[in-house]
Amino acid sequence: MKKTLLSIFSIGAFVVGANAQTFVPAAGSPLAGATQGMVYAGQTINADIPTSSSITGQDILNVLPSTVQAIAGSAIDPNTSYPITVTSTVLTVEGLPSGLTDNCGGCTVNGGSDRDIVISGTPTQGGSFTINITSETAGETTIQGFTIPFGGNFDPGIGFPIPVPTLPGVMDAEGYTMSVTTGIEEANEVFALSFYPNPTEGNATLQVNSVEGGVATVEVYSITGSLVLSTTESIRVGLNRVAVDMNGIPAGIYMIKADINGAQALIRTQKI
Repeated sequence: MKKTLLSIFSIGAFVVGANAQTFVPAAGSPLAGATQGMVYAGQTINADIPTSSSITGQDILNVLPSTVQAIAGSAIDPNTSYPITVTSTVLTVEGLPSGLTDNCGGCTVNGGSDRDIVISGTPTQGGSFTINITSETAGETTIQGFTIPFGGNFDPGIGFPIPVPTLPGVMDAEGYTMSVTTGIEEANEVFALSFYPNPTEGNATLQVNSVEGGVATVEVYSITGSLVLSTTESIRVGLNRVAVDMNGIPAGIYMIKADINGAQALIRTQKI
């Protein structure tokens, strides 16, 4: 005969939080920073989902259909913490800056297993962001003889099952922070950039107005961070014009970076 969770946990072996989920880095931690318009170096959050956890009676009552509450509600104390088995949980990442995505996207992680959530992309907005991982958890608990399956069907023994929703919030990890700087500007203390025509059909000019002479390294990157063109050009003090041939690359958004004597500047263009 299948043992109920009530009998398993009545022996006192269960300690609330002993099998709680683990997120690495922990919820509330700062994540790797990013730069607007530049490919993100990436951040991995590992979610280790336990096979058991706990939830308050009030949270259980909040999700129970009225028909289930009418049958089992009187056995549930809103102020008591009840053990639950964890079958699986659906994790969703919320609050990412525009241009960044994650490889989870509402992924399902079974109890007793883990999952790497990888954040990547190229942010298109700067600022400070709060990122949360929310959850919808399937599992069950047994309270005074009533077995309640979250994300399953409650069988009250009256001839028809009653669907019970999954539990929100049990496996949440909230309060991660990420800073996205606005990136390299179009000008610095050494030189300033302009680019024309912008947008361009292919043949274009990078204008460099410099207070120092030297050698400029000019690189063109796709919006995903791939280097597509690179050249070097001698730069004199004053106004310089560097030809940029974009005829051989596909239409899209590109970032043009110039480096002169260690100073860098960045300008955005579109190939049409």
